[in-house]
Amino acid sequence: MSRIAAALFGGAGLITLLSVLLPHQPQLETDGLVLVSLGAAVVTAVLLAGGERLPAWTIHIWVACGTIFVSFGLLFNGERNGGAAGMDEMYYLWVTLFAAYYLGRVATAAHVAFIAAAYTMALIAIDPGPIATSRWLTTVGLATGSAIVVRVLTERIERLVAELRLAASTDPLTGLLNRRALEERGTYELARAHRTGLPFAALVIDIDRFKEINDRHGHAAGDAALVALARMLSTELRAIDAVGRTGGDEFAVLLPNTDTAGARVAAERLAARAEVAISIGTAVYGVDGHTAGELARAADAALYAAKRARVEPGAPVAR
Repeated sequence: MSRIAAALFGGAGLITLLSVLLPHQPQLETDGLVLVSLGAAVVTAVLLAGGERLPAWTIHIWVACGTIFVSFGLLFNGERNGGAAGMDEMYYLWVTLFAAYYLGRVATAAHVAFIAAAYTMALIAIDPGPIATSRWLTTVGLATGSAIVVRVLTERIERLVAELRLAASTDPLTGLLNRRALEERGTYELARAHRTGLPFAALVIDIDRFKEINDRHGHAAGDAALVALARMLSTELRAIDAVGRTGGDEFAVLLPNTDTAGARVAAERLAARAEVAISIGTAVYGVDGHTAGELARAADAALYAAKRARVEPGAPVAR
């Protein structure tokens, strides 16, 4: 944002300076335009030097400065001294489009209102006669319409980006996190556990004899079983827990601030709540491993042990 603003101010300052250096009408107030060009250069330098380190609220100052510089450019373009009217007010569009793209609705409306007020003062100082009202309506109307169009398009793009981001991290059938998103969350939890020393547990879950469900009742029944399990997991787990579908009938859960005993209790509760028979393997950071690979292997081994144990009457479902 700062770089784009700097480019706009730099370009405006250069254009203003060229209007002084190149052939121009004699009524032009060159000293005033040189000051406007220098002011734009100063703002450009500040934006380039500060960059993204500048507080976010300062962007409103730079946008307002743009409106002020355009207004002074109008004042010094020679029209108030009897020269021909230029089209300098069109540069208000630079301010409008920047504000509408980067700022919200309220801030954009405030800057358009400031443009309307500043342009009013400039026209009063220039005194172009009866045409002033028409010029004001045309310029302010153009600024307002442009702000509305750009703001609407920007909000639509933001919604589409949010939907794409959600689709990229969500399993389409169950609505849970997909493997990629779950791995990213796992990386975060590993870093937090390493930093704080607090434990966290990982569970791996799959549906027993899932292939038989598909073969006997059809894939629609298999999908329904997956959705039901996903709904149960989302309901039973805490808000801070992460649950995702990693593929086929396999699910994984991350339980922050959970030790071995807590992981066992959670696994037993989930197994009891499930509408279909499931097996669960657990692994705890610091006990079963310290890396994602070590925890995944430990949880998988526990899962397979749990599945083998299910063939024995009274055997526990989870490790």
